Amino acid sequence: MQHPSYRPDIDGLRAIAVLLVVVHHAFPKLLPSGFIGVDLFFVISGFLITTIIFQNLERGSFSFLDFYTRRIKRIFPALALVLLACLVYGWFTLLPADYKLLGKHTVAGAAFVSNFAFWNESGYFNGDSKLKPLLHLWSLGIEEQYYIVWPLIAWFAWKKQVNLLKVCLVLLIASLLANIVTVKYNAVAAFFSPATRFWELLVGSVLAYVALHRPASQPSEKQDVRNNQAAWAGLLLLLIGMVFIKPERRFPGFWALLPTLAAYLIIYAGPQAWFNRKVLSNKLLVWFGLISFPLYLWHWPLLVFAKLSANQSPSTELILSAVALSIVLAWLTYRFVERPIRFGSQTRNIPIVLCIALLALAGAGRYIYKNSGFESRFPSFIRAILHNQPKLAEGWRSNECILEQGIPSSNFSSSCVDKDKRPLVFLWGDSHAAALYPGLKHLQDTGLYKFGVAQRNGAVCPPILGDKRPWCNEINNDSFRLIKELKPEIAMLYAYWPHGMDGKGNFGGLYDLSKFNDTVMELKKAGVQKIIVMGPSPYWKNSLPHNIVETWKKGNPLNKPPLRMGEGEFGLIDNLQIYEKRMRDLAKQMGVDYISGLDYLCNADGCLTRDSEDGVKVASVDYGHLTVDASQTYLKMIAPLIFTIPTNIPIEKQ
Repeated sequence: MQHPSYRPDIDGLRAIAVLLVVVHHAFPKLLPSGFIGVDLFFVISGFLITTIIFQNLERGSFSFLDFYTRRIKRIFPALALVLLACLVYGWFTLLPADYKLLGKHTVAGAAFVSNFAFWNESGYFNGDSKLKPLLHLWSLGIEEQYYIVWPLIAWFAWKKQVNLLKVCLVLLIASLLANIVTVKYNAVAAFFSPATRFWELLVGSVLAYVALHRPASQPSEKQDVRNNQAAWAGLLLLLIGMVFIKPERRFPGFWALLPTLAAYLIIYAGPQAWFNRKVLSNKLLVWFGLISFPLYLWHWPLLVFAKLSANQSPSTELILSAVALSIVLAWLTYRFVERPIRFGSQTRNIPIVLCIALLALAGAGRYIYKNSGFESRFPSFIRAILHNQPKLAEGWRSNECILEQGIPSSNFSSSCVDKDKRPLVFLWGDSHAAALYPGLKHLQDTGLYKFGVAQRNGAVCPPILGDKRPWCNEINNDSFRLIKELKPEIAMLYAYWPHGMDGKGNFGGLYDLSKFNDTVMELKKAGVQKIIVMGPSPYWKNSLPHNIVETWKKGNPLNKPPLRMGEGEFGLIDNLQIYEKRMRDLAKQMGVDYISGLDYLCNADGCLTRDSEDGVKVASVDYGHLTVDASQTYLKMIAPLIFTIPTNIPIEKQ
């Protein structure tokens, strides 16, 4: 099987692609658009693979066996090494739930279906995807799915004497349209689905056909000008994409045309275009291009493990060290694993051995998943804490009374409002407000107080009118419409307030806290008799169960972890008292009631981590969402403040 002649400029473009991704992952604020490097990879892969397929089809030498043998030898060695390293490192560092999930992701990575696995896990209530060591394998899954489907389609079309360029264009347009339509109503599906991403690889496939069928011509000054223009135009599109594409935009959509067309034009320009010859073909970029695949595989797990080791607050030095180590490991992998297997012995047993190795890793991942991440690695008391770790959104009435980002307010269930019960408590805010609902429900069930609850919560949406984010604005406007209609006696307003402040307690951040006063004024005009601003509960630097275990690791292994923890490496977030004081002062200025979780769940020794000294029920599901038990305990504590502060509200108390 014949392969296209080597082009160092394509390796240079590979280098730009991988460096964009690595810098973005290491320092997302420095290069928020760096994820478009993956789109460059898609076009490059589509171009190189299709060039091989089309060349050999036209020469009558195409072989599925040879094609897939070369793919196995190219991809499996580095992938198997990285999967093995993650499983070994995870054994010593990850909690059972996280290690169990890593096992699942190892199976998905070995089977090249990571994009489907992470698609299924997407959403606000499925944990932080940025802490999943194998998240980056989603793109490899899409590429491998393309490598499986596309050769079969091309071969069949060739046998039926269908024009291959027409096939490329029809599939490209269909996939592009699917992408543009899907991204409007389900950006996650558009991001992970092969049906909505194949068009990017097909851009490379179209280029392969065009390049192979260019009419032969003598080099000329006019041709050189056209090639240089194509390269500069491609560079300009890439720079525009780097400036204007941001994570918050609906991507891929139309925005993905910028990096894909950029890659098309740069590759089309050919190796003799000035930019390609002088910049992309320089030795340093070519070297990074040669190690780009193992570098892509290594960098993300190392960054994730660095974040976990530093409790999600890694120093710049630690991040740079992780990046440097990923480059070293990428070179070692390329030099001593990838090259010898790809270009060394040509025995036919190598692909078989590689397939067996990947199957063995998938089996190990499945075994880890089936054994729940091997809780036996920890003593019985720690296992009991981890075993009792509740799920996020438990008892919140998720997807009924708290909606994920992007879901319109029309999806709120009618069951979110106790219309016939008075007084009515309107619980308005984000997911932290939703975590208070189990406590209110418990108060209702005990019969100590008789009242109704109206719950309206949106993930990452504070109870503030005029939010700059369209979805939150729509959710809040509809919630306020309902408030005017229901005229609740009590409104409880809660959100993760640090999102609206900087580290010094000044307004500024994800949302505009300066508009909170106007919102409170509107509530008063709407006839709400009692407005309560809920101050922060304990917010931790990482998941509280993780903090408990890490604190225990650093102490005497025979001792139980502390019942209370304050500030420190595995303690409360920095400046929590500043945020709390700012909200307390703000409530006072607005003339409304204020209840702080820190007053009830914390003391001079720190904040509660679980229910008692010998208890195993943790207080927070993650970094700060109260568990059902903690919510019930907390609301029972503050119930007198909610219902008995002098007002003209009739309260039925047994």
